[in-house]
Amino acid sequence: MKSFGVCCLAVVASASISWSQEASQNEKYGPNAAVAFELAHRGSVEHSGELLCYPEARGIAWSETEHFVEMTSSLWTPESIVADFNRRMAQLPPAERKRGILVVLKTERCAPKWLRACTVTTAALEKRSTPLAAEFQLYGVWLKPRDNDVPAGSLKIETGADAWKNDAAGQFHFQQGPGATLAFLNPHTGATILRTDATKVDLFEKPFLAAHGQTPKLHQLLADVLRQLPETEN
Repeated sequence: MKSFGVCCLAVVASASISWSQEASQNEKYGPNAAVAFELAHRGSVEHSGELLCYPEARGIAWSETEHFVEMTSSLWTPESIVADFNRRMAQLPPAERKRGILVVLKTERCAPKWLRACTVTTAALEKRSTPLAAEFQLYGVWLKPRDNDVPAGSLKIETGADAWKNDAAGQFHFQQGPGATLAFLNPHTGATILRTDATKVDLFEKPFLAAHGQTPKLHQLLADVLRQLPETEN
């Protein structure tokens, strides 16, 4: 992706993904559920050819999700996230415990534009467009847009009670433009295993809708991270 500030694009024909099973419209999880969740936040008005082609669109708030833990001033450092993760997992039966930690940083500025990468990323993970999403405890923070924030975190636009978000942007190397930042942490040490952006794994609206919510690049990414995680002790 070379540019993100362009008008609405038409959705292309669907792609067949061998690893994904067709989901029913009433299914809680899966590709169809992810698409329905994403489109529910797009609105019914579309102005093709305009920059803000979905004027009624809104981003997905963390309060609308079940599986994201919203980050706070006391829950944003790798150390605090690992401690929270371990506390949560200790309360679950071994069979229900997550294996990894995924931190998502987003601004949702592209929600009314054709890209909609932050919304698509949230929907795909929350509704488990790939079943591997269930293997990760999700943490999320909603930032103000951070144009020209170089190095990441140096732009002190978050103030007052939200000032910690500047440091979080720096900690996880948030970059404005290519959609949400995805940072995978080692659940024992808090070290970053891998960091990427939404558009690198096709988590934006055109390929997402064209494939009916199937996300093969996200699936492969999660599989690669799982192979790097230490074995869990049940």
